[in-house]
Amino acid sequence: MRKFKILIILMLIGGISNIIIAQGPKIDFEKTSHTYGKIKEEGGMATYKFKFKNSGNQPVIITRVQSSCGCTTPEWTRSPVVPGATGFVSTQFDPRNRPGSFNKHVLVYNTATKEPVKLVVHGEVIPKQKTVADLYRFQIGNIRMKTNHVAFAKINNTQVKKQSLEIINDSDAEITISFDQNRIPAHIKAEAVPNKLKANQKGKFIITYDASKKNNWGYVIDRLSILINGTKPMRNTLSVSATIVENFSKLSKTELANAPTMDFESKEFNFGKLKQGESVTHEFKFKNNGKRDLIIHKTKTSCGCTAVETKKVIKPGEASTIKAVFNSAHKSGKQNKSVTLITNIPGKDKNNRDLFKIILRVKGEVIVEKAK
Repeated sequence: MRKFKILIILMLIGGISNIIIAQGPKIDFEKTSHTYGKIKEEGGMATYKFKFKNSGNQPVIITRVQSSCGCTTPEWTRSPVVPGATGFVSTQFDPRNRPGSFNKHVLVYNTATKEPVKLVVHGEVIPKQKTVADLYRFQIGNIRMKTNHVAFAKINNTQVKKQSLEIINDSDAEITISFDQNRIPAHIKAEAVPNKLKANQKGKFIITYDASKKNNWGYVIDRLSILINGTKPMRNTLSVSATIVENFSKLSKTELANAPTMDFESKEFNFGKLKQGESVTHEFKFKNNGKRDLIIHKTKTSCGCTAVETKKVIKPGEASTIKAVFNSAHKSGKQNKSVTLITNIPGKDKNNRDLFKIILRVKGEVIVEKAK
């Protein structure tokens, strides 16, 4: 009986020993959540160091740390943490451009747990007081504006549109604003209202665009030169763009039903591989299957690709081609060039894209031979 009891005790001691030996690494963080409270947007990085202890009997290794957007982990204990020793994971949160409440986390992958340990930081970012430079990011001389580009987007070829752009005098003195009349094209009228601004006074640029005088199609851009007190400051350009299209609004149902088409055998040509310096020519074949004349208003190509259309007007039932020439000089690797056609085809396709704009693709690869 006594021997049996001793055997039982030895078995229990051995089992406990095995459990202790098999325990392995254990990672215990002092806390897994930290509250920053209220921090200022302009206050710079908010940093907190999460500390942990290895409570096991084998080393703990942090294999990697993954952070959510806006939260970074610049440093953590890289070497193995032996039993009884401590380590850390340092987190940073950047409050810039992130006003309001936030709740971010980092995932700590390690050898002690099957799933990563989730550490959370939260708080509230107090937005900074916006300056004139923050609100009006673009500057020309002493005036500031929210953008230096006036975009008229889509405009009919017979249409006249007007837009305004708010400006502010960001100086301590009165200034006079005007446009260099030698740089203003006939289809644009530009004026500053008022043309004199007192210190910190707001005004407007009034831009009027007459598409009927542009004599162009598709996406076009002009650059106007601004004068401050009669002189040209550095970077004094205001860009004005528009996409000029044919006015289809007055077409009858019959005219729309009889509209021209531009049906291509293929809108893409792959030339395969070319040695640098070689050229390749391809003809895109198409046919007007509509009942009205097809008019090609404009042909525009991307860099390295040229195109010559055989005719500007293609009669109903007539076939024609667009010849594209790709020159591989000074190019290497994969190439994806385009030929954009602006036509008089009204309506939209099944993907709600305008039919008047047709894009042809020229693709391939340019091989650069190694020097012998």
